[in-house]
Amino acid sequence: MKPEYKPLHRGWAFMVSAAAATFLTAACSSAVPTPTPLPPEPIPSPAPVPTTTPAPRLPTVSPTPSTESVIQYTTGYAYLSRGEFAEAERYFTTVIELEPAFARGWDGRGQARLFKGDYEEAMLDFDQAISLKPSLAQAYAHRAFARMATRDLAGARRDAEKALSFKEDLIDAHIVLGRVYAAVGQAQEALNSFDRAVALAPEEGGVYWWRGRFYRDALGDHARALADFDRAIKFAPAQATLYLDRAVLLMTVHAPLNLIKKDLEEAISLAQDPKLPVLLDQAEPLLALVDEAIRTGSALVPR
Repeated sequence: MKPEYKPLHRGWAFMVSAAAATFLTAACSSAVPTPTPLPPEPIPSPAPVPTTTPAPRLPTVSPTPSTESVIQYTTGYAYLSRGEFAEAERYFTTVIELEPAFARGWDGRGQARLFKGDYEEAMLDFDQAISLKPSLAQAYAHRAFARMATRDLAGARRDAEKALSFKEDLIDAHIVLGRVYAAVGQAQEALNSFDRAVALAPEEGGVYWWRGRFYRDALGDHARALADFDRAIKFAPAQATLYLDRAVLLMTVHAPLNLIKKDLEEAISLAQDPKLPVLLDQAEPLLALVDEAIRTGSALVPR
């Protein structure tokens, strides 16, 4: 028999939702599953790139990039994929210095700055990428995310639609449109956009995470939100953000404490490397409350 989920005490529910809002506002500076570093187009490298793990595919560059710029770009993408955004920014800066006309280098640094929460600087990088290559769809989509972070809904929509005019299956652009529609109360249009992103990438955790947030925050559909968070974790099991979001949702529906504790512990463990202080600041106090409730045999009580 499934456990009976009951609404939380009003004060506790407010605390959880406030914690979630604080965390999600800063999510781009944490380990956000989406937007993700997009796989660039391949080119033959001028020399073998030493690496012990599969390296991101390199972009088309003209003229042919130097060995050093290829290595710097590959390393920057590797750091970006691991969530080490300051290191990624450093390597992409070197790429830009070596290849100042390389649009994807500017887009790469823009992504690193976006994830760090440096939205204005990220937009300047995306501007430069677009100036160098006006058809670079991913730069418009990434700039749309930065505009969302600065609450420029109209600008975000314009950039997302421009991205889709160049590449209609660009996942990030569909997610931005979903967020824009959700923000203005167009729930069906938002859901259509999130569903489209899921259809395009059915094995990518981030698309389920964004749709799950929409189900939870806009529609209050906890069952579908939980199903999407479960799928997100299945496909991206190393993303700390997902476990924290699922824990917050489980708190909201008053799920068993051991399930909440397990997700919070996993989120904290994954947030240790790379260090994600925003996530840790949210998860650790919640875990302390859950531990106290387990120890005393009492219900979760807001503080």
